[in-house]
Amino acid sequence: MKKTLVVYYSKDGHTKKVAEDIAAALGADIDEIRDLRKRKGFFAWFSSGRDGMKKQRTEIETSGKNPADYDLIIAGSPVWGWNMVPAVRTYLEENKTSIKEYAFFVTSGNTSSKKIAPCFVEIMSRDPLAHVGFNAKEIKEKDIYDKKIGEFVEVMKK
Repeated sequence: MKKTLVVYYSKDGHTKKVAEDIAAALGADIDEIRDLRKRKGFFAWFSSGRDGMKKQRTEIETSGKNPADYDLIIAGSPVWGWNMVPAVRTYLEENKTSIKEYAFFVTSGNTSSKKIAPCFVEIMSRDPLAHVGFNAKEIKEKDIYDKKIGEFVEVMKK
């Protein structure tokens, strides 16, 4: 089995939940990406969406796990402004030459991972191994959620 690292940014906890469940199912390491910019409050919410839409970077912090030590990186991102969040963008741009293979998942109100895939491909200059998206309703519906997690994890195990 591939040595796997799940990296994620989560503002409200949805992406964190998915990241933890994927990591547990794969026996993977996990690393939270922390955005050092203030992202709480109305004005921060508005500017965060704008930053996502404009493909902005931000200052980040992680626990320091080296992506070069892993065969597979699974990146998790909420969707802001129909794009990945600045913290995940920054992580991928800073580490893309160290990442051997990658997959990703997104959490959103209702944006498909297929619509976000070009954002990841643009940064990584190659297609992901797989991708999956979870909207708010799917995260709450256990049967749908478990099925999507299971299918995604099976691809990672191959």
